[in-house]
Amino acid sequence: MCLLLKVKYKGLFQWLLIISVLVFLNGCNKKNNITYINLALNKSDRLRLEGKKEEVISVNNEIIKVSKEENYKKGEALAYINLSNIFGTIGNYKLSQHYLKLAEKIAFRINDDFVYTRLYHEYGQMNYVIGLISTALKYNSKAIYYGNKLDEKGWLLGNIYDQRADFLLDKNKDSAFIYYHKGFDVDPSALNSALIGNYHLRQTNNLDSASFYINNALILLKKKDNLTTRPGIIYFYYAELCFKQKDYTKALEFYEKSLVILKKTRRINKLPEVYQKVALTYKKLNQFEKENEYLTKYNQLNDSLNKSGNEAIDISTSEAIENNNSSITKHSTLYLIIFLSILGVIIILFFKYPKKQKNKDSSVPISEEKTSEIRSTIPDEYFTELLSLAKNNDIKFLNRFEETHPTFFQNLFKHNSQLTRSELSLCGMILLGLSSKDIADFSFMQHRSVQIKKGRLRKKLNISSDVNLYNFFKTLT
Repeated sequence: MCLLLKVKYKGLFQWLLIISVLVFLNGCNKKNNITYINLALNKSDRLRLEGKKEEVISVNNEIIKVSKEENYKKGEALAYINLSNIFGTIGNYKLSQHYLKLAEKIAFRINDDFVYTRLYHEYGQMNYVIGLISTALKYNSKAIYYGNKLDEKGWLLGNIYDQRADFLLDKNKDSAFIYYHKGFDVDPSALNSALIGNYHLRQTNNLDSASFYINNALILLKKKDNLTTRPGIIYFYYAELCFKQKDYTKALEFYEKSLVILKKTRRINKLPEVYQKVALTYKKLNQFEKENEYLTKYNQLNDSLNKSGNEAIDISTSEAIENNNSSITKHSTLYLIIFLSILGVIIILFFKYPKKQKNKDSSVPISEEKTSEIRSTIPDEYFTELLSLAKNNDIKFLNRFEETHPTFFQNLFKHNSQLTRSELSLCGMILLGLSSKDIADFSFMQHRSVQIKKGRLRKKLNISSDVNLYNFFKTLT
């Protein structure tokens, strides 16, 4: 009997030992996986700085997969934020915002200060890029709040302070200067020193201070920075300093060094300004063929970037035209009859009503009656300014509109938070009372394209065709 019990307990002990080993190994495996995720996140940061966008996307998709398997929510949220950043840099703001929303859902559940800091930092940058400066500053304030709670602040808080300085630069240069210094205080890096130097170069014209900080940046550059975009930016600032000092040969040398790095790290959006400055430098050196060569490069790339920034219309317009062309091919006779009927009605209406009454048509400039109605809700100086910005297709229109209508976009985002910059501008122009023809003229588009954009806007905001867009937007102010 005792022998039987001994055998029984021995077997039980062996099973317990096996289970303990398996639990231990599983724990070690989970710990190893989390370590792998954290290393992969560091790798993602390095690849981002090196401009390797495809690799960044691949690494972060893998991080999300492993994080989900291990239920490691922090890793998953940070990977979503990384993806948001990379898609934002290539202009896909809809997808960028999608990933931020996924990260936000997780952030509210895990309550992690580092995740909050990264999330609000990215939200700030996103809103700044699409022109909502006031909203960007609010998110930036949240990023600063959570960033100051971190044990290791370093580059992240420094970057957030620099971001705030950029946001404030056009309106409050003194505050911007303070935040550039705050950024350098928490992260005395080469780039942050160069940013202060560039501030003096452009804002105070103090060449001594500019020279001190930019030369200091060159000293602070480390070997590991050579694989990132940072030297490209610092070399550009140094070239600017040389240009101010009228050392055009040296300026050209560093502009070209900057171009090599910016191309290698695929910072395409920074190239037009460098091309423009290289052209100006060649002009100073009386090398006019080279000047024209770089002016051509500047114009071509700048036009290309401007077109890609207007992405809200190109895809939908192409699809609509393709669909219509296909439909016309199939039903050409029917469309011809409809076209002739509409043409007949237009001709009758044209001769029936005096020209003075044409302002009732939605495709002509806004009427005095409607202008008066709009002015009653917008102070004269704001209305005139906004109308002028819209007429000149000025990129400041959206930012100024947000300032004069602080709740409009917030209420608009409740209906759809994924509106593009182009769509937000369209909403603003409609609220100003501009007709489709006005918008087409001011935005250098065809009237048909504006109508397509309006149709797409109705779909995104779930507004039926019988609801007047102007009246709907008026309820959101």
